Amino acid sequence: MICIKGKKIHFIGAGGMGVAALAKFSIGGGATVSGSDAKCEGLCGELNRMGARIYEGENPDAVNGSNIVVYSSAIKEGHPELARARELGIRIMERQEFLHAVASGFPEIVGIAGTHGKTTTTAMLAHIFHVFGLGFVAMIGGDSVEFGNYVNNCKGDSDDIFLTEACEYKRNFLSLKPTVAVVTNVECDHPDSYDSFDSVRAAFDEYLSGARVRIYYDDGHEKGERDIIAETSFERATYKVRASKEDCKILLGENLICDFSFADGCEYNYANAALAAVTASVFGVKIADAVEALKTFRGVKRRFERAGNISGAPVVFDFAHHPTEIGCVLERAAAYGKILAVFQPHTYSRTKAYFDDFVNVFGNDPHIGDLIIIPTYAAREKYDPDNDYDALAERIKEKFGKNNTYAMKADDAVSFVRNNAQGYGIILFIGAGDIYNLKSKIVENNG
Repeated sequence: MICIKGKKIHFIGAGGMGVAALAKFSIGGGATVSGSDAKCEGLCGELNRMGARIYEGENPDAVNGSNIVVYSSAIKEGHPELARARELGIRIMERQEFLHAVASGFPEIVGIAGTHGKTTTTAMLAHIFHVFGLGFVAMIGGDSVEFGNYVNNCKGDSDDIFLTEACEYKRNFLSLKPTVAVVTNVECDHPDSYDSFDSVRAAFDEYLSGARVRIYYDDGHEKGERDIIAETSFERATYKVRASKEDCKILLGENLICDFSFADGCEYNYANAALAAVTASVFGVKIADAVEALKTFRGVKRRFERAGNISGAPVVFDFAHHPTEIGCVLERAAAYGKILAVFQPHTYSRTKAYFDDFVNVFGNDPHIGDLIIIPTYAAREKYDPDNDYDALAERIKEKFGKNNTYAMKADDAVSFVRNNAQGYGIILFIGAGDIYNLKSKIVENNG
């Protein structure tokens, strides 16, 4: 547990979802908050409106007088603000260390981990908690329509819950020490942090091992049929989840607990909903009631987010950046008809590690008409011409003979979409980088 009331806390990388949520919690807890980010927009502006002082760029003087400096995992060791903090002997904490310090003040810590679906599952569980009046804080790794990236619904009771995403990047989630550990699925999504799938699996096993309650999907079933394992040291329950495009059934043994569908359902979203509902049952909410509550869940931005229309076709943005996620999104989009897809690769290391998988997931999809690949979002990495967007586009054309695959700059992609949308059932923008900035250009010109 950490005392933040009356403290001055400086956040480096304040515009990131996870860091911004901690900054919001600190403001609410009575701390004086400052921070910095490369671009002072979005969440930085929100923090400023809440009373923080967030600077754009690097400002070592902003650290002066701080009691604690918190920094994002993406911040390099040589950052001038970190250097100043060290000079002044200020306590420095990486984001996940501060997250654990905050979370440890709560009797129950729920961590939602997994390669895919953790943001939606976290937002779904927050929605269920809210509907049933539970006291909780939630830190969501995306922008939920209902709460944004943070909500504090605490009642000051001894049973308040701390709910957060638990990210496996750099094994950060091992610092959290949840009492209720949830895993949506396990794949290698961070090849810059893990050298093999076995090392990823070992990290997730370690994450689960220390929790009082462990909830996770079992492996080894056919598509649409999976088991959720909910276990403690004393008992183990197996929930059968039977999901399709149309609906989902949850059974305990052979007994049907609930059969449900959503207006805009899909198999992977039903899987997320089932996991959230089973987790809610740990806190006294019946699974059937939790699922019913999710019928009013409004989703998370950039998760199959409808942004407008062009020539009668819906424009959808999705955060998918791993081949498995992309395959799921393309399958969901196929229900609308022919797809015009715009994809932005996220990091060169991920593209390199899964180059053939990216090629195959796009090249094998029969529903894609035109495919546009825009420049890679490098994030923390240096330029790699062998694994950039144009190399990926060229390989798709070469392997599958799809000459309707193009490598374009972002603005050219917007123009292409405007000029070629006619006849498409859906326009799909895919990627976890700054491709989302194109939304304003699309909506601005097309309503």
